[in-house]
Amino acid sequence: MRGNVPIPEIPYGEDVWLMVLVTSVRERRTQQGRVFCDASARNATGAIALKIWGETLESQKEIKPGLWGITGRLEAYQDRPQFVVAEYRTITIEQYREHQNAEPRLPLAYTLDIETLTLPSYRERVGSQLERQMRLGNMRYEQQQRYLEDIAAEEERCYELGSLSATSGRVLSIALHVGPIPGLEFPGLGPGMSEHVFGIDKDGYEQTENQALRDFVQLMKDFDADCDELVGHNIIGFDLPFIFQRCLANGISARPFVNLSDYTVRGVFDTMHRWWLGARKNVSLDDIAWALGIESSKTDEVEGSKVFELYQAGKLGLIRDYNLNDVRLTRKIYERMVASFGR
Repeated sequence: MRGNVPIPEIPYGEDVWLMVLVTSVRERRTQQGRVFCDASARNATGAIALKIWGETLESQKEIKPGLWGITGRLEAYQDRPQFVVAEYRTITIEQYREHQNAEPRLPLAYTLDIETLTLPSYRERVGSQLERQMRLGNMRYEQQQRYLEDIAAEEERCYELGSLSATSGRVLSIALHVGPIPGLEFPGLGPGMSEHVFGIDKDGYEQTENQALRDFVQLMKDFDADCDELVGHNIIGFDLPFIFQRCLANGISARPFVNLSDYTVRGVFDTMHRWWLGARKNVSLDDIAWALGIESSKTDEVEGSKVFELYQAGKLGLIRDYNLNDVRLTRKIYERMVASFGR
């Protein structure tokens, strides 16, 4: 049996042993009801998908994220390589270092939230859009009533709501918390937690959207969807598409970190979807926080609906703090969900 082969060089059909960091484990069943686990693993040489059949699981102790020595064979499944594990045992950090001559690359959770603002140039467009909708009969009855009662007020309302679309809005700030994935912390190993805000600096001064997006993409350059995790509330439906749509609008070459067309998006933990156990239904971050007994990020002075008003008043520092507090709250909810539901 060959030992500690670099992952890209593992031959098909040959028994080998490896030392790896297992980053996720999911129990599944075949259509015939046969139990197995899918797992993701990596070491200093690369990443690999693992498959562990039920018979192997029954004969050994539970496998979970952490450091493991594994033996098995590389096989092809649906044109993708997977390592079928025959045996596994826990190993120490010292054993991993000795054989890999490197530190384990621990997975990271990137928790993010964005604040958006309507583009100033949209003000010239919103009036003609409303007039056309009214003329063609495409306006809802409630909006018709508002429009006929006060056209200017309805135009202003719709202008502020332009921040919810990347065609009429822009990124004002992106708050990001970087830390270990719950359950994969090793004391004294790996980077500590860090926080970043792009778009509004610590002194409350605004950066250009272009620069904020470029700085964010640069920090995320090492993100690996097979290992790391993007965390946020409704980031599948809003934050992630908005960020990359605005990269496109700004002429920034940025390949999306994940494939949002997948039903289950690999490398993303969306707290809104996890609350509904995967269903595509809505719930606010604030409501989940209340249900879990966690202090809200909203205050009487600052909440999402007041961002436009605060921006107009020049209170960018308050917006920055609110953006960061939303990320901190999301991280706490993420930790509670992982502890209860797993990843």
